[in-house]
Amino acid sequence: MHTDSKDKIITVLLYLNKDWLHDGGKLRMLRSGKDLNDYAEEVPPDNGTLLVFKRSDRSWHGHGPFEGKRCSIQMNWMTSEGARGFHKLRHSISAKVKKLTAAE
Repeated sequence: MHTDSKDKIITVLLYLNKDWLHDGGKLRMLRSGKDLNDYAEEVPPDNGTLLVFKRSDRSWHGHGPFEGKRCSIQMNWMTSEGARGFHKLRHSISAKVKKLTAAE
């Protein structure tokens, strides 16, 4: 559960998974950051589903645990070019760490 960083203005997610049949891995738009089950909407990552939301201090979202592949394209409008560079570096490091821990 989290809100996006204050460097982000808008997040766009385009899901590319064919016929999502799993209970986990569905993005929940939450009413607060306290309970993953207190959600206003649950979005399955089905092929072609497009989700756009504006970042705010109340734009809580998250998903339940899921092991496997979730395919999506994510785009973000950022507050500055410097913020974009920082997030690109952070995501690059995060992806490498995930690959290392997945191999264990």
